[in-house]
Amino acid sequence: MLLQSAPTTTPLSTLLHLMGKILIIVAIVLAAASAGLGFLNRSNLLQTKADLADSQQETATVKTNLDGEVKKLAEAEKANTDLKAAKLTLDADLAKQKSEVSTKTNELADAKTKLTKAESDLALAETEKLANAEKITQLEAQVAAASTAQVPVPTEDDKARIAELETLNSKLSEENKTLENKLLDSQKVARKNEAKENLTGLTGRVLAVNQAWNFVVLSLGNKKGIESNMEFLVKRGSTLIGKVRITTVEPATSIADIIPASLSRGLSIQPGDDIIYQVAQN
Repeated sequence: MLLQSAPTTTPLSTLLHLMGKILIIVAIVLAAASAGLGFLNRSNLLQTKADLADSQQETATVKTNLDGEVKKLAEAEKANTDLKAAKLTLDADLAKQKSEVSTKTNELADAKTKLTKAESDLALAETEKLANAEKITQLEAQVAAASTAQVPVPTEDDKARIAELETLNSKLSEENKTLENKLLDSQKVARKNEAKENLTGLTGRVLAVNQAWNFVVLSLGNKKGIESNMEFLVKRGSTLIGKVRITTVEPATSIADIIPASLSRGLSIQPGDDIIYQVAQN
């Protein structure tokens, strides 16, 4: 029997078979590389998202803090503006106080001058009154002596002169009384002005406040020389709150009306606030 020989493989088919294997290996490597890159890209994407979230959170926190600081700055600027306005008001009131004190000082000096003149006029009137009284006494003595000596009675001219002197004496007495009254009035005015001058800078406190009836109770009374219609500045620290005007005075306390137009915007008088005497304008 004849043996059949196996078919012989050609070099081309071997080459194609080898290239097929190589391509499969390359495809497997590329797939693995692609999967690796996809995993890395996913990890990077997740990290980027996490970083972005953190950044957004930090941005929100910074914005919140910035808004808070802007609000604080606005409040500080408003407080500074209010303080400047209060300072201007206080400076104006202090200048007004100085002007009023100067005016009252001049009035006191004028009253003292008038008092001195009134005292001088009174002394002159007293001197004239004594001189006229002495002349009348002399004339009456002369008349009496003439009657005793049986000399002729006074002439009509003498009688007219005596009547004139008596009229003059009566007139001088009336003028003297008028001058005495003027002197007493001048003394009262001088004492009152001097008392008010001595009260300048007097301080006390607000004891109670009645907002419904718009009045306050103060710690000063007539024992300190307080009188109706006196005005007081009301302060809290260095801040001017407003003004009050005395209406009722007791020995150790007084009641005063709050002057609404004087109150600083947004502020109200409270117990414990300080009060400082202000000379009232005429």
